[in-house]
Amino acid sequence: MEIKAHLDKPFTEDQRLEFIADENHKLGYEIRETAVALEAWGPTDTEIFEQKKEAKLDENTTKAKEAVENGYVEYKDAEFETNAQTVGDLTATMLLMQATGLETYNWLSRDDKVVTLTLEDFGILGGLIAGFKNTIWSVKYLHYKGLIEQAETVAELDEIIIDYNVEIEPEEEEEPEPSEVEETEEN
Repeated sequence: MEIKAHLDKPFTEDQRLEFIADENHKLGYEIRETAVALEAWGPTDTEIFEQKKEAKLDENTTKAKEAVENGYVEYKDAEFETNAQTVGDLTATMLLMQATGLETYNWLSRDDKVVTLTLEDFGILGGLIAGFKNTIWSVKYLHYKGLIEQAETVAELDEIIIDYNVEIEPEEEEEPEPSEVEETEEN
C-alpha cells in the first residue's frame, strides 16, 4: 500500500468530507488520519498488477472447467457431452453391457438423436471425450496460462482474451541446438 493522496491540516469539515467521498467512496482507498493530514492509501502498481494477474489466472481455470462442462464431441453424426455426469453415465452403461451381455444400447445424444452404440462405440466415445479434455487442459489452458505468466503490465493482461472456442495449435517443443547438448563420454 502507498499514499495516493493527502489533505494537509488544517482543513474544513466540508474539505474533509469531500476528500473522503472522492478518495474512499469513489476510488476505494483506505483513509487514515495522522497528526498532520488525512491520507488516502491504495495498492501500489505492483500490487494492482499481481491482483489482476491472479484474477486472470482464476478466469482461465474457470473457463477451462466451463469448456469441459459445456463441451461436446461428435460421433456417429451426433453430439455427446463431455461433462462428468455423461462420463459417469457412459462408464456405468459400459459396465452394465459387459455384466449383462448387451450388444447394443440406445443413447440419447446432446442434440436429441437416438444413437445405437456397441461396447466398442462406448470405448471410442470415451477416447474422444478424453482427447477433448486433454486439448482443453494440455493445450488451451496451458497456452493461456503461459500468456498470463509472461505478461509484464496490466495493459498486457487486459489484452488477453480467454476464449476456449478458439482453435489453438499445440506448441511444439523446441529441439535444443547441437551446441546446447552436452556430449558425454562412455567409460
